Amino acid sequence: MATQKKGAVSGSKRQEIPHEDAYYKAVEEFEQAVGLLHEGKVREARTVFERLGKLLPDEPAFSQRARTYAAICDRKLAPRGEEPKTADELYYRGVWLANEGRADASRLDEALAMLDRALERERDSARILYARASTWALKRNAEAAVADLRRAVAADPGVRFQAAGDSDFETVREEPAFIDLIEPTPSEV
Repeated sequence: MATQKKGAVSGSKRQEIPHEDAYYKAVEEFEQAVGLLHEGKVREARTVFERLGKLLPDEPAFSQRARTYAAICDRKLAPRGEEPKTADELYYRGVWLANEGRADASRLDEALAMLDRALERERDSARILYARASTWALKRNAEAAVADLRRAVAADPGVRFQAAGDSDFETVREEPAFIDLIEPTPSEV
């Protein structure tokens, strides 16, 4: 009988998968770039976010988040006074305002207004619905958050898994409707 090393499972060693290493390194870089953004080093942060958005094509949620933050940097670097017009511009402004809303709750209403306008242009956009759902969750409105998240999942079932780990949904995570949406029964999937 072979002896097991402490921590080994059923005689097999867990081997590090290179992709996991790359993913965890990318997450660490992402966190550092967020720190740069908060320090006001927007150009430096943007460069990192742009690179990370292309780094892991098999991690679409991570890539999209990095591209979103790169666009937020673009908005911060853009001359002020321009009102967003396209669905993309409204979406990115809404996401930026929602992120600002973590520190200043009055920004959450502005974020919702931008996301509402974006949805007028792209009614069934999973990413816009998801952003609005997370903003509702930050406002502690579970009913609205779940309603938008349900529509987002209908448009793109993959966002269900993204929402499961997204800290924006902490305030609604224990709501039965949220749990039912994130952890559906096999017949609902």
